[in-house]
Amino acid sequence: MKAGTVIRPARLAEAADLAAMMRRTFVAANGHCSTPENIAAHLQAMYTPERQAQEIRDPDTLTLIVEQSGRWAGYAQVRWGTVPPPEVTLRPTVELARIYLDAEFHGQGIAAPLVSHLLAAARLRGSRSVWLTVWQDAGQAIRFWRKHGFQIVGRSTYRVGDDPKEDWVMTQVLPVE
Repeated sequence: MKAGTVIRPARLAEAADLAAMMRRTFVAANGHCSTPENIAAHLQAMYTPERQAQEIRDPDTLTLIVEQSGRWAGYAQVRWGTVPPPEVTLRPTVELARIYLDAEFHGQGIAAPLVSHLLAAARLRGSRSVWLTVWQDAGQAIRFWRKHGFQIVGRSTYRVGDDPKEDWVMTQVLPVE
């Protein structure tokens, strides 16, 4: 792991800061994918301080913050309580729900250790596989997940406001230890 990198669980007192980071990184990565109205509706539905506080308290959601030299660089979430798509057949499984870095931290070797932490957390709770969805137009993200051992196994639809987006379902089998 890069010197100065810390990966830790989010704290309840950080819900507002986390929501602000989630909004910022979602817009940076996906703000071009829909109308301003749909983006605003999505941000309001998904990335409020209240929702983040609820997710931090949820025992079936693990929200991690990654810091670089004391500054927040990004975050990630895994969720054990979601229903996987039918294409994800190896159970038990866990959803890798979110992983984003602020743009200034891209390419600094932070994402790979963050993914490793998520996969380790999944194994500790007995998951046999991990799944995620990724927008089909997000070529960089798809390449990233393939590089980290994920394979496309199906399709799903994700809504940004009232705008449907075609996603890939990707999965990875976790090693048995």
